[in-house]
Amino acid sequence: MTEAENKMDPFNIGLYVIEAGLVAAVLYAMTVLTALFKPII
Repeated sequence: MTEAENKMDPFNIGLYVIEAGLVAAVLYAMTVLTALFKPII
């Protein structure tokens, strides 16, 4: 298996999607939480 074939593997694509989703969720949560806590601070 070459590097290109490895990247097109459905399992790897699924991992990439999950990782991207986690990063997006963390960034979104940080944005929302700072927006929520601003009035308190």
